[in-house]
Amino acid sequence: MQALILSIGTEILLGNITDTNSQYLANHLKDVGIDVYKMITVGDNKDRLKKVLEKADGQYDYIFMTGGLGPTEDDITKEVAVEVCGLENELEVDKSSLEMLEYYFNNKNKAVAINKKQAIFPKSATILKNPKGTAPGCILRSEKNTKFILLPGPPHEMTYMFDNEVKKHLKSSYIIKSVTAKTAFLGEWDMASRVDLTGDNPTISPYATDNGCILRITAKAKNDIEADKILDTGIEKVKKSLGKYVITFDDKRKEEVLIDLLRSRNEFVSTAESITGGMIASSIVDISGSSDVLKESFVTYANKSKEQILGVSHETIDKFDVVSREVLQEMLTGVRKVTESDLCIATTGYAHLGHVFVGVLYKGKYLLKEYQFNGDRNRVRLRAKNRAIDLAITMMRGDYEEDFDI
Repeated sequence: MQALILSIGTEILLGNITDTNSQYLANHLKDVGIDVYKMITVGDNKDRLKKVLEKADGQYDYIFMTGGLGPTEDDITKEVAVEVCGLENELEVDKSSLEMLEYYFNNKNKAVAINKKQAIFPKSATILKNPKGTAPGCILRSEKNTKFILLPGPPHEMTYMFDNEVKKHLKSSYIIKSVTAKTAFLGEWDMASRVDLTGDNPTISPYATDNGCILRITAKAKNDIEADKILDTGIEKVKKSLGKYVITFDDKRKEEVLIDLLRSRNEFVSTAESITGGMIASSIVDISGSSDVLKESFVTYANKSKEQILGVSHETIDKFDVVSREVLQEMLTGVRKVTESDLCIATTGYAHLGHVFVGVLYKGKYLLKEYQFNGDRNRVRLRAKNRAIDLAITMMRGDYEEDFDI
């Protein structure tokens, strides 16, 4: 089954709002075995919208349309879809939808009259209820056998309607399942060059995210058992290619992997952050259960705070510079002495220069790394945070002693 996702709204084209609806639909349609072939955004212009729909009619099994179902003149989605499907002669007021409007507006005649067009549908339409708003959706079938699925624009209305009204009307001859491999240290090109990305089933696709690079392994099959077998072949392929660069295949963030490691060993983590300014601790706190493992965190941005809180030597800063391997090691020693945590993480660097030191102290062993990151200052800080989490997991797993480029 093939699908087109069409978002309607001039405000999207102007950049006034972000189209999260298309992302949501694409993500959930793959789970029911429907391939999204294209996404399009069209403004509130009747002629342009009609041209897009006429061209798409018959090419796709489903056309999902979001937005433009309201009561105003620029809400043209349903009107245009009805014309393209040739259903103008079937239009009538849907009594159930009208009753919902009357209830919503407390039977205020003026409000009901203005919004009445939202209750008008072709007789053959499948009405999609909208308890979250005033605009019902609908499913129309064209003469070319394409199903037009009209959904409201507000995301909380759209997602509710899709999950509770639309899914039961979708059909596919297969299912699609995916697993995501979260990796450490590697850039997108480096990661992709180590894995054979050829093959149609499963497919293996590289992506760069704000929290590091990932590989999405996707299988298409007639049932869950067959899909799981295909996924397993993809997972083994990635394991053999990337080995210990893979942090997890589970649907969890790297910080959660770190928390699980600490919790399983009854251990605690503390941080001393300069360049990252608390980002490492904050990313850990984002995960439920972090209170079981996070002991203390210090943002030691100024030199004096490094000296007074962590006991970093003033002479060391003068001799080697505050951004140095020597200062980083003393920061780790200091946070260990102050907190007695099992795992200690520290950072120092010049964000505007991309010059970063990240260090981990675990079980009496230091892992001190120097990096040169590209990007603006906040991008550099984010990459330093990600690298700190990667190093901490690697250190706890013992992988740092291997021939491992980190």
